[in-house]
Amino acid sequence: MYRNSYLEIDLDKLKANARYFISKSGKKLIGVIKANGYGIVDHVEAKTLKEVGVDFFAVSSLDEALHLRKNGIDDSILILGNVPFDSMDLIRENDLSIVTVSRRFVEECDLRDVKIHLKLDTGMNRIGIDPDEAAYILNILKEKDAVIEGVMSHFSSADTDEEYSLEQYQLFRDTVRALNYDFPYIHMSATDAAILVDDDICNAQRIGLGLLGLSSYETALQPCISLYSEVSMVKKLNKGETVSYGRHYTSDGNGYLLTIPLGYADGFYRSNTGKQVYCENEYGKIVGSVCMDQMMILSENYHPEDTKIELFGEHVDIAKRAEELGTISYELYTSLSDRLERRYFKDGKMTSRITPRF
Repeated sequence: MYRNSYLEIDLDKLKANARYFISKSGKKLIGVIKANGYGIVDHVEAKTLKEVGVDFFAVSSLDEALHLRKNGIDDSILILGNVPFDSMDLIRENDLSIVTVSRRFVEECDLRDVKIHLKLDTGMNRIGIDPDEAAYILNILKEKDAVIEGVMSHFSSADTDEEYSLEQYQLFRDTVRALNYDFPYIHMSATDAAILVDDDICNAQRIGLGLLGLSSYETALQPCISLYSEVSMVKKLNKGETVSYGRHYTSDGNGYLLTIPLGYADGFYRSNTGKQVYCENEYGKIVGSVCMDQMMILSENYHPEDTKIELFGEHVDIAKRAEELGTISYELYTSLSDRLERRYFKDGKMTSRITPRF
């Protein structure tokens, strides 16, 4: 280990979360492992999910798809975002699937023998085809001899707006039925939508954050990623002494100051100053400005060097922390940098580790 700051990933919980969605819906699960598996490391997550029967994955971009291919993932891979117009040969060579980003994309690209999913924009207003143009676009795909593999859409606010989500779903369902085409894959999904929406047309579901154990709704999901560091120095401050850049914290002379080798270059935001972390059997508080590579924690009791500090995990809920910071769990997970070692656990024991920079 090169630094005493790392992620621990419980692969048993990851598999249990996948089983939850598979058993709940009875639909095929498309594992969304974009952004390097939200921090897990994409090919590790893919290989783990394959153990519970998941053999279709989704990523955001061509480079992410090729990274999976490079690391031995030969299953179906759907690229959810934009791909360059001139990359169709690469798409075909690597047996990848893409989506209808826009009308112009479909009209101008050489889509012969390219696996493609007709993406309908039902209200996200990001990419995709207007439902009113769906029949026209479908005909172009047929004329260009594309391999029409599926039809799909995405929810914009399944975590906050049930009424709008149901309106989106109704538009998707009506459009798919009107197309009267036998799509191998029909999927309009997201973690929260898979729990919220009573879906009677889809035969597949796309799940990303839910695989990590998080949802806005009460479920049996189990969070599987924890962030830790270890104490590098302990000291007792005198009353009136200040801490870190800007001297924003002044000691009252009580407690102990613990320094750990983790900071905002690891993806742990400076706005975490003042937030709680877990130190053995008590909660400590981050004091002073979070530095690029280190931060300081105030604890009531003494904790020796090498004490394990939990930044989020079993005792510090990442969803709650995201809410406190005015952001979402996705952002906190995907911000974690490649300076952090990833440690993988099965049956309570570490089975492997990856240090991304090496």
